[in-house]
Amino acid sequence: MSSAELPELDPEGFLSLDIFPQKNVSLSKLGSFRLGGPVACLLNCHRPEDLGEVRKILSRQGQDALLIGEGSNVLFSDEGWPGVMVRFTGGEPVPVDEGQGKWRFPASANLQAAVDWATREGWAGLESFNGIPGSLGGAVVGNAGAWGVQMEHVLCEVYGFGPRGEQKKYSVADCGFSYRNSKLKTGELWVSEVILQLEPGEKVFLEGERKRILDLRNARHPDWEKEPCIGSFFKNLEPSSAAERRQAAGYFLEQAGAKAFQVGGAGVYTGHANILVKRNESCRAADVAQLARELQAAVKKMHGIDLEREVRYLGNIPGEPGGAGFY
Repeated sequence: MSSAELPELDPEGFLSLDIFPQKNVSLSKLGSFRLGGPVACLLNCHRPEDLGEVRKILSRQGQDALLIGEGSNVLFSDEGWPGVMVRFTGGEPVPVDEGQGKWRFPASANLQAAVDWATREGWAGLESFNGIPGSLGGAVVGNAGAWGVQMEHVLCEVYGFGPRGEQKKYSVADCGFSYRNSKLKTGELWVSEVILQLEPGEKVFLEGERKRILDLRNARHPDWEKEPCIGSFFKNLEPSSAAERRQAAGYFLEQAGAKAFQVGGAGVYTGHANILVKRNESCRAADVAQLARELQAAVKKMHGIDLEREVRYLGNIPGEPGGAGFY
């Protein structure tokens, strides 16, 4: 990417916020898959109030931008991203007490840090999210969850900023939540803070649940820092029986022999058929996407089921219909 193609930003307004525009930063440094080409211009933001100012400045300069958190559920294109990206991470995980068990968290906070805080302080409601990587804001946008609990179940309100940096407040109903999805994925609202409803809990019990869930997760999920991955790649299937329970995508992938599949440097984790991993440094995002398509085809052929991605793609990835942003 030549310097002439880079977005032209006036850095003055950002510098007053101690935010320094960076050019040609490798996306492989930002997501848990450790894949992706360069982003033309990156702005790292950490405080909720600064996020609104950043969006105001970008609006005044006529610049569009994409907002990401920790990139734990995104496959970045090998070609990178030719525009401006704002990364909102690193917020202080200690929340503000809004009363009656409601706590205001910065969306930039790490999700596990928020869970750890709740456990230490004796507040119940977040135990099911133990071990899920990413930022709290990203978890809300994607309606992350486990063990039958999703973010929508503990969420009260979402605060953020519109396209011109104007402050907005969304109710749970405004967010349009569904399984692993929400209207927030459009990017119309940049989520800056969230209010969660927690209940008083027994610290000993909460610590026991924390350990139990982490042990279960660690037994089936790789350490992404040693074996880069994104986590569950495909959504579980909607209920199709009287039990009204979602059917695990991993079961159908296992039956289709997923663990034997490999494309380039991308493979399937030996402990969980629904987790795709970066096996070596030759791996590319295109390998992962091709592997995902082959797994979908195998499940379709054996079971007649169309698996839907949980992971979002960003940018131009060969064989995929997107390329204009998140899809």
